[in-house]
Amino acid sequence: MFRRLSLSVPLALLALAALTPAASAGWFAAQPLDGPSPDIEKLGGVDLSRDGTGGLVYIKRADGVPHVFLSRFNGGQFRPGERVDNGIAAGATEAVVAAADFGRLAIVWTAGNSVYGSVVVGNAGAPGPLVGPTALHAAAGAPSGVALDMGINGAAYTSYAVPSPGGSDVRVSRLEGATWTPVGAPLDIDPPRSAGLGSQRSDVGVSAEGNGLVTWGEDHADGRPRLYARRVTGLNPSSFPQELSVPAVGSAPGGRADSADVDIEDDGSFAWAVFRQDVGGRSRSFARRLLGSTFDPPVALDGGPGTSAPRFAMNGRGQGLAVLENPGGGVGGSFNYNDLFEAGQSLHSSASTEGAGPQPASSEHREVALAWRVVAPAGTVSIRGRLKPEPTKPFGPEVELSRPDLGPVAAGQYAVSADRLAGFAVAMVQGAPGSRTLTVAVHDRPPGRPGAIARSGWSNKLRPKLEWRPGIDLWGPQRYRVVVGGQVVGETTGSSLIPRRRLRAGRPLPYRVIAIDGRGQETPSRTRVVRFDNQGPKITVRVSGRRAAGRGLRVVARANDGKGSGVTRIRVRYGDSKRTTSQRGRRLRGVHSYRRGRFKLRVAAFDVAGNRRVKIVRLRIS
Repeated sequence: MFRRLSLSVPLALLALAALTPAASAGWFAAQPLDGPSPDIEKLGGVDLSRDGTGGLVYIKRADGVPHVFLSRFNGGQFRPGERVDNGIAAGATEAVVAAADFGRLAIVWTAGNSVYGSVVVGNAGAPGPLVGPTALHAAAGAPSGVALDMGINGAAYTSYAVPSPGGSDVRVSRLEGATWTPVGAPLDIDPPRSAGLGSQRSDVGVSAEGNGLVTWGEDHADGRPRLYARRVTGLNPSSFPQELSVPAVGSAPGGRADSADVDIEDDGSFAWAVFRQDVGGRSRSFARRLLGSTFDPPVALDGGPGTSAPRFAMNGRGQGLAVLENPGGGVGGSFNYNDLFEAGQSLHSSASTEGAGPQPASSEHREVALAWRVVAPAGTVSIRGRLKPEPTKPFGPEVELSRPDLGPVAAGQYAVSADRLAGFAVAMVQGAPGSRTLTVAVHDRPPGRPGAIARSGWSNKLRPKLEWRPGIDLWGPQRYRVVVGGQVVGETTGSSLIPRRRLRAGRPLPYRVIAIDGRGQETPSRTRVVRFDNQGPKITVRVSGRRAAGRGLRVVARANDGKGSGVTRIRVRYGDSKRTTSQRGRRLRGVHSYRRGRFKLRVAAFDVAGNRRVKIVRLRIS
C-alpha cells in the first residue's frame, strides 16, 4: 500500500523547520595527524590554496635522521605523511610549504650545507607525483631562514640566508612549472654585511603575475640595522631596492628594525609590509604600503611602545589583518580594509607569561583569523584562535584550538593558513620531547546552500525525480538529505534522488534539501513547493431518461479533483459506436440514443498533471 504524505502545508513547514536548523561555521579542535611519537621534531608550516587544497610539512626522524614529511590536504582532510627528501642523507633543519590550486605544492628545506626544493605539479583529479628533490643552493655553511610563497598562477619564490665572507647573504630561487632556477646575485644591498639571520630573516610574497617581492634585515656601517624590500621580476632583481625601515618617527630617531612580514595583492603593484623597529629607544610596530616602486609613510599599528612580533596576512583583493604582541603578553590586531587600518584592538582574554607570537590568515572571501600561544601562570600552554566573519562585524569568541590531553605547544610550533571561503587550518606540534603529536585544528565553513529545483508544473509520478543544485564546499563531497512534506524520503551524494518510497499526494507539498559535510555540518536549501498529483479526479455520472431503443438518454458527468492539480476535461464514450463527447471543465452534458442491447458507457476525467480516471456505467436498452 502506498504511504500517503498527508501533512497540511502549514504543519509540514513547522515540522521541517524543527527538523534541521541551519548550522553556522565553527572551529573544530585539534586532531592528531601523526604521533604521539618520539621521532616528531618540529613543524615546518601549513598552506592552503584558494580552491581548498594544500599541504603541511614537518620534520620527523627516520632511521635516527631528521627528514621532511608532507601531509597533503585534499577533500577536507590531511592525508598521512609522505617523505619528501628521499635520497638526501643529511638531516633536515628547516622546511616550508606553499600551495596553489589543483593540489600544486612547493616544498623547500635545508639540510647540511644545502637548500633543496620539491614540487607537486598538481592536477584536478588524483594527487600528483612529488617531483624532486632539487638542489637549489650549496653553501660553505648551513643555510637558514627559509621563506616561500606561491602565486595563484603556480610560480613560486623562495628566499634564504647563506653564509658568506661578510656573515650571510640573502639568496632567492624561482619555481616555474617543475623547474627551480636560482637568481644569480645576492639580494643584499651591501653583501659584505650580514643579512637575513635570526630576526632579520627574509620574507617573500608572490603576485598573480608570478613576480616576487622580498624583504629582509641587514646590518649597516652606521650600526643601525635596516630593513629592505626588493622586487624580483622573473629572475631579475629590481635595480631600485627600497628601505622599509624609517630613520625617524616625528622627532624620535629610528633604531634597529627587524621582523619584517610581507604580503602582496593579486595586482603586484600593491603590497603591505609590517615590521618592528626601535623608535626613541622603545619597540614599536609599523606597516608600510608599497605602491608601485615606493613605500608610503609608515602607519603605526600600536598605540604606544612595547609592542613586538608583528605579522600580516592579506588576500588578493587587499583585505587583511595585522597582529602583534602587546606589553605583558597580550595580543592586538588591526583589520585592514581598502588599504586603511582600523583602530587596533585587544584580542586576548588572558595574557601569556611568555611570547604570544600571534599569527594571522586571511580568506579570499571576507574572513580573517588569528592563532596565538598562551602560557598560563600555572604553566599550562594552549593555542587560542579567533575569527572575524565580516569587515563590519566584530571578532568571534576566543576558542582553545589545541588539545590539553596531547600536551603543550612550544614557541613557534604552530602555523595558520586559509583558503578562499573561510576555511582555516591551524597546525601545531603538541607534547614534550620524546612524545610529540602533530595535530591540526580547523575552522570549517558549512556547505553552501543547495538550490532545490521545483518545477512549476505538476508531476503524476509515484516516484518522481527530485533535483537540486549543489552548494559550494571546497572541503570534500557532501551528502544530501531530501525532505518532502516534513518527511525524509532519502539521502544521496548526488544531485538528484528518486525516492525509494512512493509518494502519493493530492496537494502542493513543501520540499527542501539539506546538505551535510564531512564534519556533520548542515545547510538547508530554501523551502520550495513541489506538486505531486498521481490520482485521477473523482467522477459521478447520472443517466436519466427511458432506457428504450431510439429514445434519447441524458448523460450528466461531473469530476472533482479536490486539492489536486485540477480537472481539465471530461470525455464520454457511449459504447455503441466510435462516437464520443468531450468537454472542457468539470461538467459534461450529453444526449445519446441507443439501439436495443447491452452497452458500457465510459466516462473519463483528466487533470492538469495528466492523470485519468474512468468510470463505467452498464446500460441495458430494451
